[in-house]
Amino acid sequence: MAEALIFVLLDPLISITTEILIQEVNLVKGVKEEVSSLKSTLVAIKDVLEGAEKKQLEDPRVRRWLDQLRDVSYDIDNVLDKWNTEILTSEIQKQNAPAPAPKKRKVSFPLLSSFFSLSQPKKLGILHEVAHEIKKLNETLETIDKEKHYYSFETTKVVPNKRRETTSLVDVSEVYGRDADKDYLISKLLCDTSGHGGKVPVIIPIAGMGGIGKTTLAQLAFNDEKVLANFDERVWVCVSEPFDEIGIAKAILEALRVDSCQNLNRLESSLQRIRESIEGKKFLLVLDDVWTEDREVWEQFIQPFRSGAAGSRILITTRKHKVATMMDVPTPMLINLELLSEEYCWSIFSQLAFFERNGEDRQQLEEVGKKIAHKCKGLPLQAKTLGGLMRFKETKRDWEDVLSDQIWESHDEKIKHFAPFLLSYYDLPPLEKRCFSYCSVFPKDYEFRRDELIEMWMSQGYLSSDENPENRGQNCFKNLIMQSFFQDFRKDGDGNILGYKMHDILHDLAQFLTKNECSTMEVDEENILLHIAEKVRHLTLLFTAHRVELPTLMLDEGNLRSLFIFNSNLSACDLRLPHQTSGPLRYLRTLNMRNCGISWLPGKLIGQLRHLRYLDLSLTMLEELPNEVCDLCNLQTLRLEFCHACERLPEGMGRLVNLRHLHVLGCYKLKGLPKGIGRLTQLRTLDRVVIPENNHEEYVSVGDLEKMNHLQLESAAEINGCGNLKSLSEAEKLAGLMKRGNQVHLILEFHSRSLSYETVSKEDDEFDILEALQPRQSLKSLSIRGYVGASLSSKWMTSLHNLVLLLIWDCEFFDTFPPLGRLPSLKELVTDRNRGLRKIGGEVMGITTTTSSASTSSRISSSDDDINVEKGGVHGFISFPKLKQLCFRDMRGWEEWEGCESATNMPCLHSLSIYRCDSLKSLPEFLKETPLQHLHIDECRILSESFLRSGKEWAHISHVPTIQIDYKYVKRDGNWIETPYELDS
Repeated sequence: MAEALIFVLLDPLISITTEILIQEVNLVKGVKEEVSSLKSTLVAIKDVLEGAEKKQLEDPRVRRWLDQLRDVSYDIDNVLDKWNTEILTSEIQKQNAPAPAPKKRKVSFPLLSSFFSLSQPKKLGILHEVAHEIKKLNETLETIDKEKHYYSFETTKVVPNKRRETTSLVDVSEVYGRDADKDYLISKLLCDTSGHGGKVPVIIPIAGMGGIGKTTLAQLAFNDEKVLANFDERVWVCVSEPFDEIGIAKAILEALRVDSCQNLNRLESSLQRIRESIEGKKFLLVLDDVWTEDREVWEQFIQPFRSGAAGSRILITTRKHKVATMMDVPTPMLINLELLSEEYCWSIFSQLAFFERNGEDRQQLEEVGKKIAHKCKGLPLQAKTLGGLMRFKETKRDWEDVLSDQIWESHDEKIKHFAPFLLSYYDLPPLEKRCFSYCSVFPKDYEFRRDELIEMWMSQGYLSSDENPENRGQNCFKNLIMQSFFQDFRKDGDGNILGYKMHDILHDLAQFLTKNECSTMEVDEENILLHIAEKVRHLTLLFTAHRVELPTLMLDEGNLRSLFIFNSNLSACDLRLPHQTSGPLRYLRTLNMRNCGISWLPGKLIGQLRHLRYLDLSLTMLEELPNEVCDLCNLQTLRLEFCHACERLPEGMGRLVNLRHLHVLGCYKLKGLPKGIGRLTQLRTLDRVVIPENNHEEYVSVGDLEKMNHLQLESAAEINGCGNLKSLSEAEKLAGLMKRGNQVHLILEFHSRSLSYETVSKEDDEFDILEALQPRQSLKSLSIRGYVGASLSSKWMTSLHNLVLLLIWDCEFFDTFPPLGRLPSLKELVTDRNRGLRKIGGEVMGITTTTSSASTSSRISSSDDDINVEKGGVHGFISFPKLKQLCFRDMRGWEEWEGCESATNMPCLHSLSIYRCDSLKSLPEFLKETPLQHLHIDECRILSESFLRSGKEWAHISHVPTIQIDYKYVKRDGNWIETPYELDS
């Protein structure tokens, strides 16, 4: 990893050479020469690093030499950062001091002019300290440089890899060679198991070596249409090591949509809730990557699943056959996954390696390519990795070099195991090597979010030499995907990637490469003294105890640059932080305490972390941030997502001059954002805008935000307080801000809670404001909350042609829907809490019928012009062409629901839920023409009585396989239930 570190250091070191001591250099004798010497030595060492990185695999002496180089590189980085932090702190203090002159100078940060305005004694003190450290580091580095001659390194000038130009990611979703295995597995999932003693549930293990495709096979079966139709509930949980029963149980409950607010801190209560949730249901549970061989732990965990219905299955994937033995699985249910044939490995390899190549190239490279594919040894992951590597190798000589690489002949079994992946790793540029290896700090099966990871890379300085580090990080991430370092993508219904994972073997590789630098420790005691190796730079703590007190002193030296705290107990963990810290954390760049259960952040502790760039406190119970956070002048990213208790942000946030990303989505108690945010010229992204009541001056205004040239709203953003907008011009400014960036998911909240129905007057109608807030047409999801207007029919509503999800919450007073049936991509529509609407008919379907003396005609509403056609002439029109899920809740005044006989209504409808709609009299006839699969009706008095008393409504829904009325299954899988099964409410 030293190679990447050197490249990270050179830019700031060159800068400090030319910048720091231009003025008054004679104050400290020889400093300029020391800095120049330091730079020259690093440049000389850089030229041999590529060979040294590979040679260390077989030579422990080289490994020790690289470790020394890495350590001194970190120390150099710390010295540079200490210098720049002192300069920046001085400049901020000067800018915030009372200005003697009436004219305020524009904020800028010329390091030298600021520094040399310090008092003479302080200036000399800082220079002497830096000079002493640089001299000492230079001596150490010169010793390391001399030692490199002992190892006969080849000198190579590192240049960017010559890669074939490409713009596309390869679709490797096709799975080769597993059709028979898939069919066999599905037959086991669906077969009658009465011959096996009728046990519930039946356990089916898939066993095989790492990278052979166990998870892929399980995913193929999990998403198969026959499997989807066969089970009431399907749950997928990644297990890995250790086997954390509470964490797994909570993940299962979350997938089952069980209320997470309940007290489920103990395993017993979690398992009891699982039993209640799946009792009498046919379920499929997938436990991916199981390692435990502890029969006692497994038996306790499996007990609640025995309450499921006959036909329930638990599918596990494991590398260890002993796991299946421990579970007493009958031999016919065990699937031993075999290696792929060379033919199938070649298919996977060639799909990637020859992507975008012409036939002539393929013919020239095919012979050597088949020899490389032979080295995959039947493992699809290796075929994918090597294919991704060869995709960017241009010439036949490049391919032959990979085939003849000495790494294939290594005597070290671990290196031989990693050989294909190491070849891909060493082919990466230094930046991408460093960014990949950093991923070892995350637990296995961690789902990465691209922008979150890029912000962490930035905090470590990997992307700092670029004017737009975010773009550089996106390119780096894309290149890692292209070479299969990230995979197992989670996608939404439209195929958009929501999250990424790293295969266990690649995670093992990252840990292998950083074994002395990164450390992961499990903390399962309430009070524990952590003994951490001196050279550890990135520390991950996995908490499983319910209450943990973080030790004040964790190590003797200030070496930590990253601290991650992951909590297996979610919000159940009560993490107590020390009031202050000392050396161990003083150079910390990245602090991630997401979802770790803290409710208080000590100001003295956080104020000492002056080098911090990334702070994540999301999903904690913090009520406020201490003012000392504003002293973190290097902070680039602050994440406070879904801190529901947070009521205020510090007023001094204007001092966070390097802040680029502020994430406060879900902080619902914030009444506004501090005024100082408007002065943060570096701020790039913001995911929540709060319009304060009465234009309160202590909060930032829409006008302030509009003037920030670099600011863009996050792709998923929330606008709170739209009802506080006082004019159309202010609303238009907000609309302009909303159009910056690439809006995909948007929440427009007018009021945080519904107004009293009796107090709303015509003056409260907010339609003009809604009309002015025209969002980007690229939106895929839109939520409108607390709107008090009488109409939702804004002109822009039906222009959202990409909209997939629409939520209308707490909009109590509108009495007419917009023509939503015209939205071509809408898949889910939810309306929650409304008292003004009495009838749903043709207007929402996209058609309104009008009567005149001349004729009766239907009008098809469109986003452009209304089209009038004679009644009966709209048979080709499809209303809600892609709608799958429809939900109405708390619509107390709703009485009638009609469709349009002259059009096709909701041809894709799969699920319909109606809750607490007391006045609704009947369901529309068009439902009998839909492919509806699930109907849920609850607390709809008139409608329920109509079904249970006269049954005249059954004709509309008799084809629906599953019907639930007032929490009783009336029909399931097409079978009538004579004694309705009472569900747990």
